Amino acid sequence: MSVLNSTKNTLALLLLACTLIAPVHAAPVTTELPPPRLKLSEQPKIRGAVIAMVGYARGSYTEGDTLIAAQVLDGMRSRFDITRTVWPDGRTVIASVSGEGHGEERSALLLDGDGSLLALGLVNGHCRASTERDKPKVCNPDPQAVLTIFHPADAKPSDAEPLIAWARTLPSYHALMAESDDPAEAAAAQKIASVEYVAGQPTAPGWRDAQLPPGFPASLKPLLVQTGEVNSTASAGKVVIPKGLAGKPMYTDRENARLKGARWPDAEVTLRSYAAFDDLLATYRELAKGASLEAGDSEREVVFSGTDGAGRYTVRLRDAKETGVFITVSSWKRK
Repeated sequence: MSVLNSTKNTLALLLLACTLIAPVHAAPVTTELPPPRLKLSEQPKIRGAVIAMVGYARGSYTEGDTLIAAQVLDGMRSRFDITRTVWPDGRTVIASVSGEGHGEERSALLLDGDGSLLALGLVNGHCRASTERDKPKVCNPDPQAVLTIFHPADAKPSDAEPLIAWARTLPSYHALMAESDDPAEAAAAQKIASVEYVAGQPTAPGWRDAQLPPGFPASLKPLLVQTGEVNSTASAGKVVIPKGLAGKPMYTDRENARLKGARWPDAEVTLRSYAAFDDLLATYRELAKGASLEAGDSEREVVFSGTDGAGRYTVRLRDAKETGVFITVSSWKRK
């Protein structure tokens, strides 16, 4: 069974949990759903399905050179703008917006009648980072937007037709603009200028050796799961990644005070993963066999402490909910 098919049962449960059972109609029927307890972007089953489709590949859609999964999830962060569209053949589109602006950036999941994920849709501006420091991102000129459809490698474009219909159904603000009697205002309403199809990369690795900081022991590389992207690194007490902070102390004054004079790690890597916290905890119980395990500083935080040939190490797992699980692997060399 493929990774995508393994999400069938969990997404089917999501359909049920969101009261998505609806009678079959001759035309697609869209319903606004009540705000759920968790945003779509916070729900582990949805996060898992998104990762199963696009892996930890990067791209420039709503942000420049950023994890694609993060951009898709950011596009469904609003708790109050969730819609369900049921098609006559049973396919269902579940969608929301980013919660910023007027819905210009938005995401959708396309499910088949059994709840299996068929494709993801992301309305975006092909944004990229500015070449000038501290300047905002640079995107396609308004109101020209792009619908990017992420799909399995063997999918046909016709499989994702409901996502095109969803994208062209504008959010209320832009829908009102499009119907305006003022030609200038109507012309300023968002338009889907193009549709592109991108094959998902479910096996795309989350990090590369070149991203590891100087002095990080090779013996600890197995503790860096590939189901996570590099969030930050440090070596010899200084930040290495992100580049904007390179050379600064790896800990703030407040963080250093909490250490109470304890020695700083010689090297450290922090990953961000969208895997479920409990699944990662089970993984690290295997990867860090022999290490002690204790609770961290917050409710959803644990710390493994162990030793190997290079010296002493810790692995800290911290569940940041919507923004993922942060995995910090720290190394202290033998003196």
